[in-house]
Parts: sequence; structure tokens; C-alpha cells
Amino acid sequence: MLPPASAAELTRRGHDAIHVNDLGLAGQDDTLVFDTAVAQGRIVLTENFADYATLLDQRLRNDEPCVPVVFVRKSDLPRRGALARHLAERLHSWATTHPDPYLGAHWP
Repeated sequence: MLPPASAAELTRRGHDAIHVNDLGLAGQDDTLVFDTAVAQGRIVLTENFADYATLLDQRLRNDEPCVPVVFVRKSDLPRRGALARHLAERLHSWATTHPDPYLGAHWP
């Protein structure tokens, strides 16, 4: 749901970011994406609150392996080519103030 350039911008800022496209997971089931994030120890960044909030809640309640999930709304950011840059700036700022985020939902 978010532009691949966002991952590139985050990487440029020193973060280990990867887009689902780069993992061959674009369009795959959310559970597979979440499982991959858990296996790789990554934070999930998504605009898909409905599905990922449910996955996150189920995993936390069942004491299953989990990762932090960061929810964003593209509507809060400039559109077109500036979206990736602005999203990366917001996430970089959030990551700087949250170097070890808890397992659960986050709204930067």
C-alpha cells in the first residue's frame, strides 16, 4: 500500500528497510507478510489497519511470535513523488525516538 521508494528512503537514512515487492510478497496474504516479518525480525509498516490490527491482536492474545506494527495514513502525507520522502522523514523521526518499540500497534 506504500510506495517502494519509502523503503529506499529509509535505507538511505540508515535503516534496514525492505518493501514487500523486494521480498516477492506483493499481493500476498497478510498472514504470510506478517510471518515473514516475524521470521526476519522486522517491523511491519502498513496503512491496512483493519487486517493488521486483527492479526496483531490475535497473536498477542495467543502469545504467538509478534513484531511491532506501525500504522500510517497516506492521507496525512503529501501525495505524488513527495510521499516517499515525507513518509521516510516521519518514520525516521519516530524510529529515533523509539529505538526499541514494544510489540503492538504504533502511530507515528
